[in-house]
Amino acid sequence: MAQRGATWGWFMAFQPVPDTAKFALVHKSGGGDDVINVLYFRRGGQWGLPELESAAQALATVWTNDVMTNLSSWTRFLRVEARGERAQEDVSFEFVLPSPVAGSRTGDSLPPQCAFCVTHITGLTGRANRGRTYFGLLAESDAADGFLAQGRANGLRNGLVAVRNIMGNAGWTHVVVSRVRNKVRLPTAITVDVIGYKYTDQIIDTQRRRQVGRGS
Repeated sequence: MAQRGATWGWFMAFQPVPDTAKFALVHKSGGGDDVINVLYFRRGGQWGLPELESAAQALATVWTNDVMTNLSSWTRFLRVEARGERAQEDVSFEFVLPSPVAGSRTGDSLPPQCAFCVTHITGLTGRANRGRTYFGLLAESDAADGFLAQGRANGLRNGLVAVRNIMGNAGWTHVVVSRVRNKVRLPTAITVDVIGYKYTDQIIDTQRRRQVGRGS
């Protein structure tokens, strides 16, 4: 079975990721564009739809409590889309929040292409062994001269720590998925455990794909 590449429109063979599920956290900006963060978690042994459902709900709860409190009130958290990555035909589940959850930071937001980057640390070097989460929308009151306030930067980093802890307690390990080695696409992807999180600086990044009308 083949699947379409997200950027160029070409087709590639499905690439399995052993024991792993993909979780997409879907938000809407004030302008109606999607703002999506994707995380991967691995679970050993046998698991199916019940475990995936429980994981999606647990992730939605910790994201609401520990991440949304650091984002602009113009960001609305809508749902978690979860699916197994073990095979082309794997279990999937969509958890829709009973009502959208708005970020806690009031006032105007920065433009939707503004985001703050937190790196996923694996203890291994190389781009293929690192992950990143780009958070948005950010509150204008938390920014000054292109920098995010330290308290907010710490809050977003600590939000990922909380996600890792809650999911770990439920039997799911946060991982980075590595699909390429030595510029060659692997037949089966490799996962590397995430052991921590950091931000290199407090500079607010720009993501062109999150500009108004594009979404992410």
